[in-house]
Amino acid sequence: MGNNPPKGDLSLARKWILPVLFGTAIGLLGTAVILTFFALVLTLQDVPQGVILPLVIGSVGIGTFLGGYICARIAGKKGLVYGFLSGLLYYLILTGLSLVIMHFSLDASQAIKLGVALAFSSFGGIIGVNGKGKRRA
Repeated sequence: MGNNPPKGDLSLARKWILPVLFGTAIGLLGTAVILTFFALVLTLQDVPQGVILPLVIGSVGIGTFLGGYICARIAGKKGLVYGFLSGLLYYLILTGLSLVIMHFSLDASQAIKLGVALAFSSFGGIIGVNGKGKRRA
């Protein structure tokens, strides 16, 4: 009896929570690297203001694709679902931090970012499960 958690709880964490958290972390890290590169380019070049939002949305797409891919590779199944969950968590974290730190309001660009995050992470999840190098039991 003791302090051991029920076997179902540990299984749930291994099957769902850990892949989604790890995929989301990789997605956020990937986006941070891409945005850092873009920030460097923007400081060295004279870039029109209208280019910044597409760069941000592109980096969200690349980061969430990477996160969904990694998440599904870890899980090994249900790539669409795992990718979607990773993208949703990614968006919620990024939007929550932005609301707290920058006090911005939700607008149409947020809906676009949500759509891009969910679409690219889901696609990454599908590719992650169906890609080459699949583990065989």
